[in-house]
Amino acid sequence: MNLKNKNVLVYGMSLSGEWATKLLLKLKANVFLYDDNWDKLKAKSFKNCFLIQELNENLISQFDFLIVSPSIEKENKYLVIAKKLNKKIYSEIEFASMFSKNIVAVTGTNGKTTTVEMITAILNKKYKAVACGNIGYPMSRAVLEKKRYIKVAEVSSFMLENAESFSPHVATVLNIEPDHLIRHKTMDEYQNLKLSIFKNLKPHDYAVVNLDLNIHPTLNCLAVTYSYKHIADVYIKDGCIYLHQNKIVAINELKLKGKHNIYNAMCAICYAYIYRIPPRLIREALINFKGERYRIEFIGKIDEINFVNDSKSTNTSSTLASVETVKGAVILLLGGSKKGLDYTKLFDKLNKKVRQVVVFGETADDFVTANSNRFNIEKFHTMSAAFDFAVSIAKPHDTILLSPATASYDQYKNYIERGRDFDKLVKEYEVKTKKE
Repeated sequence: MNLKNKNVLVYGMSLSGEWATKLLLKLKANVFLYDDNWDKLKAKSFKNCFLIQELNENLISQFDFLIVSPSIEKENKYLVIAKKLNKKIYSEIEFASMFSKNIVAVTGTNGKTTTVEMITAILNKKYKAVACGNIGYPMSRAVLEKKRYIKVAEVSSFMLENAESFSPHVATVLNIEPDHLIRHKTMDEYQNLKLSIFKNLKPHDYAVVNLDLNIHPTLNCLAVTYSYKHIADVYIKDGCIYLHQNKIVAINELKLKGKHNIYNAMCAICYAYIYRIPPRLIREALINFKGERYRIEFIGKIDEINFVNDSKSTNTSSTLASVETVKGAVILLLGGSKKGLDYTKLFDKLNKKVRQVVVFGETADDFVTANSNRFNIEKFHTMSAAFDFAVSIAKPHDTILLSPATASYDQYKNYIERGRDFDKLVKEYEVKTKKE
C-alpha cells in the first residue's frame, strides 16, 4: 500500500490512534486527527499532522480512508457518513497488519491476554515474538519497533467491527460468553464478530479449534484441535497435556491453576505445534509461565485472611472460573460499570463456598436484584467501602476475592487501575493490622 500524500483521518486518539499516526507519518501520508474530546486532541504533540476541531460530510469526503479507535461504535454519525460516501474504514489492527507478514491472532471472551502471553513465551524459545493488539501494545507500534518479529495479537470484538480484510496466519476463538451486549446488542452479533476472525484465512493458514465448545466455524484452512473430552491434536491423559504422542507437561506443574488455564495452555501448545517448537521447549516455557497481573493473582495473607486480585475478570463466566479456582470460603467483591449483562446466571451458578457477596459501583443495584436473596449480600458505593466491610467480617482462612464480573469505567480508567487500588487497600490493611 503506497500511502505517500494520501489523506487519512485517524479518529480517536487512544493509544492505538497515536501509534497508527506514527506509522502513517513514516509512510508519508497526510494525517488528519480527530477526537470527540478537543482538549484531549490539543494535548497531543504530533508534528506534521492536521488537527480537526469539527468533522462534517465535506471534510470526510476528502479523505482516502479512515482509521478508527476500537472505542468508536459503528453507529457513530461520522462513520455512517463515511460509509455513505464509500470511504474505507479500518481498525488500527487491520491497517497495521498490512505491513507485517507474520501475524497470529487470538480472540474470545475470556483468557485472551493469558493465552497471547503463553504463545509469545513459547515462540520466543525458537523465534522472536511480541505480544500486541488489545494488551496496551498496539499492532502499529509492533510494526514500527519489532518489524521482523512474529506478532501475537490479542483481538477484541471492538477491533473486529472494522477489520474486513484482517488475515492472520493462525487464529482462534477461545470461548464465547455473554459480554459487551450494550455495544453489540445481541449474542448472535457478538458471536458472529468473534467468528469473523476466521473468514480471511487461506488454505495454507491455520485455525486452532477447541472441540469442547459448541461453536462450529466454517473454515477454508488447516485446523489444529484441542480438547478435554475428545480425540484431538492436543488432549488430556493421566493428568498431563499431550501433543499427539508427546507428553508436554503435567497439569500440576503449571503455575496457573484452574481448568480455564489448562484450556489456555492447550491452545498455546497448538500454536507451538504449528511453528514446530520442540516439546521440551514448550514444556520449559509453560512451567515457567507466571501469567498476567490482576488475573487470579494471590496478593498475600494477613491475619490468616487470603487476598486475591482478579480485577481483570470483567464478565460473569470469568468470575465463576475465578471462584472455582480459589480454595476455601470466599468473600466475593463484585462491581463496576454496566455492560448489558444478565447477572442472574452468575448467582444461579455461583459456588456455595461464597459465604458473602459485597457489591459496589454503578452495577451494585443490578447485582442485588439478580441475587434474589440467594447469597448474603451488602451494597456500597466504592470498592474501598466494600473492602472495609469485607475485612470486618472475614474469618481465618477466608479468601477476599476481587473478581468484579464487569468493566471498571464507572470509577476507574481501566481494570489495571482498579487492580492497583485493590493492592493499595490490601497494603493499607496490612499496615493497620501491624500497628494494632
